[in-house]
Amino acid sequence: MGILLGLIFLIIWLHMVDWNILIEYFRNYDLSLIPLFSFFYILAYILRSWRWKIILKPVYNMSIFYAFKVFMSGMLVNYLIPVRAGELAKSIILKNKDQVPVSKSLPSIFIDKLTDLFPILLIIILIPLLTVQINRLLMIIIILLLLIFILLLLFVFFTVKHPQKAFNILIGIERIAPASWRPKLHQFFSDFIAGMAIMQGRIFAYMLIYLITLAAVFSEALYVYFVFKAFGAETTYFRILFGYTLMNLTYILPTPPAQIGSNQFMWVLIFSIALGIDKNLTSAAVIFSHLITSIWIFLCGIISLLALKLRFNQLVSNRK
Repeated sequence: MGILLGLIFLIIWLHMVDWNILIEYFRNYDLSLIPLFSFFYILAYILRSWRWKIILKPVYNMSIFYAFKVFMSGMLVNYLIPVRAGELAKSIILKNKDQVPVSKSLPSIFIDKLTDLFPILLIIILIPLLTVQINRLLMIIIILLLLIFILLLLFVFFTVKHPQKAFNILIGIERIAPASWRPKLHQFFSDFIAGMAIMQGRIFAYMLIYLITLAAVFSEALYVYFVFKAFGAETTYFRILFGYTLMNLTYILPTPPAQIGSNQFMWVLIFSIALGIDKNLTSAAVIFSHLITSIWIFLCGIISLLALKLRFNQLVSNRK
């Protein structure tokens, strides 16, 4: 389904592009900006690794460098397998390398991904401050992301305030599972609900992880801003901040492998149709950005796996 969705998006995008104009943008590309925007891209993931380290601290204390290696290994899995398998892969790494039970670390990853949705509030703040053409499809995406954020936030609140009720709901799911799975599921659900209280009473940590999230968003927006500038785009940083923050939020939705098709379509939808940047320039920017980010994700992911002394198949075929 992910591959089919990507193909549909890719076909739509291909019909939007004038390839003669797009190629002309590549001929005038400023290569000197590559080190600058690559720095801001990597910095955003270092910040997100630091944020996850803070969330996980009551369960397992690790260095930022170690958190970055685990985080980027998970990113590589996420990039290749379009079902967010990389999130589970991070828990599997901690289980294999550090004997941290999956049920103990998984709540931290759930909260980490929920925190990634926090910038939807920034989007809502920026809409009246910018001249943005909010068409029906873009409005549907914003509303959908906001609803997902609210629902997940309510889920966290419910599990922290009413752990027994949340556990009883999960036990209902357990009853439809095969009998041989039920004892393990029972223990997993019990540990998971207990783990959801990981941020309870940590007011300073809450403030810090949201500040880090904003810093990561600003850093990644700088990366995209310089990509557009390298192609000669006349735009402001705050318009790019709005566009890429919204683009980044859409990654929580189902995506095709390596986001091929969905990236190209969403960039044109957001940066061209909503923000008024030429669609051929945007298409050139997304092609180059996609290439650069793929290189960095593969490079950092493979080096991280090697440093952790793990193989890719150990993360995607783990059955324990």
